[in-house]
Amino acid sequence: MKQQLLAIGQDDGHDTIKTCFGYDAATGKYHYGYHKSKASAGIQQVMSVGGQVSSAFETEGQQFTVAGGQALLKTMDTRIPNYPTSDLNRVLVNYALADVGLGGQELYLVTGMPVDQYYRDSAPNTELIERKIESLSKPVTRIGSGAPMARIVRQKVVSEAIAAFYDSYINHDGTLNEAIAQIIDRRPVAVMDFGGKTLDLAVVIEKVKGVYGEKSGTENIGVLALMTKIAARIKAQFNLSNDPPAAYVEEAMRTKQYEFFGELHDVSAIVETACREYLAEAQSFFVSKVGDGSDLGAVIFVGGGAALIRSALGDEAFAAVFRGKRIIADDPEYANARGMWKFANFIVREEDRTIEVPAVDEAVGGRTKKLAA
Repeated sequence: MKQQLLAIGQDDGHDTIKTCFGYDAATGKYHYGYHKSKASAGIQQVMSVGGQVSSAFETEGQQFTVAGGQALLKTMDTRIPNYPTSDLNRVLVNYALADVGLGGQELYLVTGMPVDQYYRDSAPNTELIERKIESLSKPVTRIGSGAPMARIVRQKVVSEAIAAFYDSYINHDGTLNEAIAQIIDRRPVAVMDFGGKTLDLAVVIEKVKGVYGEKSGTENIGVLALMTKIAARIKAQFNLSNDPPAAYVEEAMRTKQYEFFGELHDVSAIVETACREYLAEAQSFFVSKVGDGSDLGAVIFVGGGAALIRSALGDEAFAAVFRGKRIIADDPEYANARGMWKFANFIVREEDRTIEVPAVDEAVGGRTKKLAA
């Protein structure tokens, strides 16, 4: 008999794992998971003040503890060259899937990679793509109690920025967004993805015929570098001995206040100055690839960094990068994951998301018969 796999989109980034696993037509909202890409090597003991669910996992003989909301737990740096194919990535991906309630289910999973990793000489980097698929096919087991793990049965890997384009181009029901369709029919559309480790730029060819390779690329100036700069300036300005934890710095970027010794302090000048400096770097990268961008129909801004900059400076801040038509995605931190979910559900062929499963035997009157599909 045939079984339809549950199609999931997951942006397994260096800073955060964002999962899109459905759409609720009644509320008009997508179902999301949001998990920081933070884990420690080995099994870390955290004292429980209530019922305890294990966040320790094992894969390929390696053990990890996922940090979850533990801001002070020392964690591994995900900005490593082999992150997409690492044991660390595999654990974070599987933890996020189980934590949103997909444990025990069989999945068709779409994940992504930055432009410079996904493409090589303007063609998909099939060797690295296959290595990532192979990596995520390996099992992860939970050490201790907790939700069961999901089973990743089939996969697809896409370029993250292209996934974000699909998010804008395709509606939740598979129909096309007519406003975006009219632009891409006439002019190229660029996507700038402010990720954790990287800043991605992908220029989609008219009528969605592909990507302009020479005008697309990746720069290693992601939002984690911006947060590191803000943390250093907070530490210096207030003469702190401790390095501000990343979770608290991110909160400061959204609120423009930083709490230490139990009191809130205004850090708006630090946050706004650092964000403007970061946008100047983004603009320099943009110009190096597409010049002034006058031949583009629009630029779509996405990613967790775009969400943070929007909260710090507002939508008009992106004019520092591109003065033409700018589209800041709704909930920009989830644009990649939404695009991957739409790709899985509306672009991947239905037969590729269908598997054969053994027929179930049913006892009838002392005899056994096969239940047909």
